[in-house]
Amino acid sequence: MAYLHVLLVALVMMGCTSHAPSASKFMNVKPHSLSVGFGGTVVSGDYYDEVVQRDDDGHDNFTEVPFILEGGVIGRGEYFLLGAALEMSLYPRFTAGFASDYFGVQTWFTPIIFDKTSLPNRPFGIMLIEQNPITSNFRVGISQFFSNNSYAHVDSPDCCSLSVEYNAEYYKEIGAGAYMTYKNFSFEFRYGNELGSDNNRFYFDINLMFDVVTPPKKKDAK
Repeated sequence: MAYLHVLLVALVMMGCTSHAPSASKFMNVKPHSLSVGFGGTVVSGDYYDEVVQRDDDGHDNFTEVPFILEGGVIGRGEYFLLGAALEMSLYPRFTAGFASDYFGVQTWFTPIIFDKTSLPNRPFGIMLIEQNPITSNFRVGISQFFSNNSYAHVDSPDCCSLSVEYNAEYYKEIGAGAYMTYKNFSFEFRYGNELGSDNNRFYFDINLMFDVVTPPKKKDAK
């Protein structure tokens, strides 16, 4: 029963980890179109040695988890983008920014975190992106970011109870990444360092983008 309790709480809390979003997915939206994206992130590094840790009082504490799934939608005009995404926790993240063939600026904000103390602190960040369109279908790019990340600290008062209390814990991170995009598929790597500590994290993203509203076709010149 204790193992079932740990598994159920872990599944509930998996999506409460929030990190910087993908640069490649943001840059893979065509002008004057609306795209739906799906992706997964594998995370490695500090804080990922154990998903479940036991404190001095014998309570289970769930920290960050090594895998995140996400889906979202992004609309783009000529250069300006707006989007929204949901991670496994169903917490919404809103994105806004600028993108061209060669340069992008992505910002994000998560307004709702259902933690015990309802702290005013929230996940947010900004990312600079530089891209090289090698062909119309194949592009490579690099990114630099600052983010205020979150994860859930969970206190389970009873090993056989599903009643838990948790708080969102926050830390600031700076980092850089690189990606490659081919048509609607992209692979991305990011490195992040937690400010004020020697904790390092490594992110591996795979994303797929699908146009639901395609850009208008250019008329032939007469």
